[in-house]
Amino acid sequence: MQAASDAFSKALSARLHDNRPARIGCLLESTLNNHEPLLAMDISLAAIVPHKEAAIALAADRLSQGAGMPYGDVKAALMERETLGSTALARGLAMPHAMARACPRPACALIGLATPVDFDAPDNVGVDVMVALIWPQSRVKEFIRTSSLASRILLDPAIVEAARSAVDPERIRSLLRARLFTFRSTSLPCVPMAGHVDGLPRL
Repeated sequence: MQAASDAFSKALSARLHDNRPARIGCLLESTLNNHEPLLAMDISLAAIVPHKEAAIALAADRLSQGAGMPYGDVKAALMERETLGSTALARGLAMPHAMARACPRPACALIGLATPVDFDAPDNVGVDVMVALIWPQSRVKEFIRTSSLASRILLDPAIVEAARSAVDPERIRSLLRARLFTFRSTSLPCVPMAGHVDGLPRL
């Protein structure tokens, strides 16, 4: 991943030095295209759920259409992953995720809950903001890259506060685009979070 980051930085530096704005624009647009599942993520705010299973069910509902998967299959995949250990991170944040052979395309969702729910978090703080992902099992490297970016999104105070305050989803989408532009794929190191290794979710 570091090699890819170095290659991107060198390519961008060369284009800046050559003063070729059109080519720079193409390079950055290509980078944003690589983040398409996150840029196109479904956003649901102030959702009311009574417990963890209901939160997972809501995530499955928000993911199913984007992934082109039946709701029941998405929910089963997320719940099966959850049995391996809680996907709660800390500080009221969680990243429910799963990889499935039956998933034809990746999908992401940002969900803000009206009130926190117990998620078996390592710090025992109830979860009220989630980024959920469902991914084709054949696209592991892409999933790791995107889940790393998703963890950074959950670390961004402005995005988390916007989700908790239930502001306009388009405002959140603008924040996402700005942050992903800054992240530039894998240019930043993963940030370790509770219950995860090197900031990445357990597969």
